[in-house]
Amino acid sequence: MAKARKDAFKKLSHIVILVAVLAVLFTAATLWINNLYKTELENAQNARTAANNELIMQHAEAEREYQAATRVVVDDSWPMPTGSGVEILDLTGYDLRSVRTVNVARTELLSSGMLLLNRWHSLPSDFPETEIVSIVSVSNSIPVSGSSVKLFPVAIDAISELLNAAKENGLENFLIRRGYRTMTEQTELYQAEEARYSSRYSGDALIEKVTANVNYPGTSEYQSGLSFQIDRWRKDDAEFNKARFESTAHSDWLVENAWKYGFIFRFPVTGYPNASISDKSFKTGESKQLRIYRYVGKPNAAVMHAMDFCMEEYIEYLAAHPHIALYEDGVLKYEIQRVPGGDTASDVAVQVTQDCSSYVVSSDNMGGIIIAMIY
Repeated sequence: MAKARKDAFKKLSHIVILVAVLAVLFTAATLWINNLYKTELENAQNARTAANNELIMQHAEAEREYQAATRVVVDDSWPMPTGSGVEILDLTGYDLRSVRTVNVARTELLSSGMLLLNRWHSLPSDFPETEIVSIVSVSNSIPVSGSSVKLFPVAIDAISELLNAAKENGLENFLIRRGYRTMTEQTELYQAEEARYSSRYSGDALIEKVTANVNYPGTSEYQSGLSFQIDRWRKDDAEFNKARFESTAHSDWLVENAWKYGFIFRFPVTGYPNASISDKSFKTGESKQLRIYRYVGKPNAAVMHAMDFCMEEYIEYLAAHPHIALYEDGVLKYEIQRVPGGDTASDVAVQVTQDCSSYVVSSDNMGGIIIAMIY
């Protein structure tokens, strides 16, 4: 009996030991399998990461190849001026250097100088007429024919600078005779001219007859708020006052120097205002001898002067060459870029360089915004 109990205990002990060994083996196997699975998982994750990194590198390389293939100019270094006189460099295809974004109000776009008005391009409906002021309210040093002569303040300031420069050159007694003309005033002039010919002409023939003398409302240069007629006048000097302006030294000085202060002679025709002037009526649509000067800003006026462009030619040139720079004796003076926009009644955000000292941004009324940077 005692022997039987002893054998049973021994058998049970063996079973317990076997179970314990099996448990240890199971635990070891489980740990080994878990480690193996973890290793395989890590290997799979590493493989996926490596494959993903390879795809990223391939995409980056493809992007670089695409940029290189589509970029107009791969070399970012600009053409260099020769270093003598005034030079206009075509930088089309070259990016602006070191840019910042600036916001420009719609009012500024329409009043800064380059809003084109002619028989094909009329005044925008949101033209900021309320910003136009009487010249005498801004400056009492500019001779005017009356308090009704009005312009945008930017043009008035430039006239003051222009006349001060003329005075330093011994020329005084200029007189600003005409400035801004309202839509109502232009409409009245047009209708009065229309009434003169309506009994003899009709339809297109009447329009052609009327517009030969008076611009259709909304297309007159006087409606820009940036144009004016200039003359000369001296109190109690009939001989001085009756001289034809274009025959005087005052007129010659303006033709030669007005561009330095941001002005152009708006409608050049053959020999007018002096013999050096070439005809631009085929572009401006105006063949009459109109003594109208127009503020466009110093950068734009400088390029127009250097290239002998009227306003229409200049905008067409910028449409074809939307990034240019003007150098003077090898030094960058103005950089000008034309970008799409300016034809909707909203403010805009544009880019200018970090290095420019100031800038002027204008709508050209032809679907573009002209950004002129000053150095």
